[in-house]
Amino acid sequence: MNKEACIIFDMDGTLIDSSFAMAQSVNHVRAHLGLSPISKEDLEYYINQPDQDLPKIFYNTKEYDPTHRSLFREHYLKSSSEHICLYPDVKEMLHFMSTRAKLCVATNASDFFARHMLEHLQIIDFFDGVVGANNVPSPKPHPMMLELLMENTSSLKERSLMVGDSIKDEHAAENADIPFIFVNWGYGKSETARMQAHTIHELIALFHVLI
Repeated sequence: MNKEACIIFDMDGTLIDSSFAMAQSVNHVRAHLGLSPISKEDLEYYINQPDQDLPKIFYNTKEYDPTHRSLFREHYLKSSSEHICLYPDVKEMLHFMSTRAKLCVATNASDFFARHMLEHLQIIDFFDGVVGANNVPSPKPHPMMLELLMENTSSLKERSLMVGDSIKDEHAAENADIPFIFVNWGYGKSETARMQAHTIHELIALFHVLI
C-alpha cells in the first residue's frame, strides 16, 4: 500500500444508490406534516445542489426540528436496508484500491447513517476514515471534511483525491486543492469536471494515472 495516498469518496450517488430510500423517509416525515410527497428525482437534485434551503424545501420549516429528525431516523433505519444497494462493481473496486491507497468517505449525511449503510452493505472495513456533516462545522462544499480525513490518515495532499457525483463534491475538492473525479452514474451532473468516469473500470484507470 502507498501509505501516503488517499482516495476520498462521496457516499450517496457515488458508492451507494440510496435516493429511493431517502425519498421514502423524507416523505414519511412530510406525510406527518400534511405535505404532499416529493419525488426521488427532486430529492436527488436538491441534495446535490449547493446553497439549497433543505429544511424549507423538504419540510416547509426554517430549520430541521428534532421531531423531524427523529421521524426520519426511525423510518430510515427500519426501511432503508430494503432499498439501498451498491452500484455495480463498487465492492470489487474498493477491494482492489484498498491495497494501493487509504480509502475514506466524506458525506453530507451524518456519520451515524453513513456507518449504518456501509456496515449493512459490508464495505465499511475498506475505509480508514468516515466523516459526516455532523463531525465538522462546515460540510461540503467546504474543504474541512477532506482536510480532516487527510490529516487523520496522515496522507499527503499531493497524493490525495476526491471522487463524487455532485457540484458540492467538485467544489470541496477544488477548495481543498486536490484532484476531483466526477462519476456519471450518480445523482448529479457536471459540465466543468475535467476528469469524469462513466464506469468503475474508467474510474480505476484514472486512479492508475493519479496514484
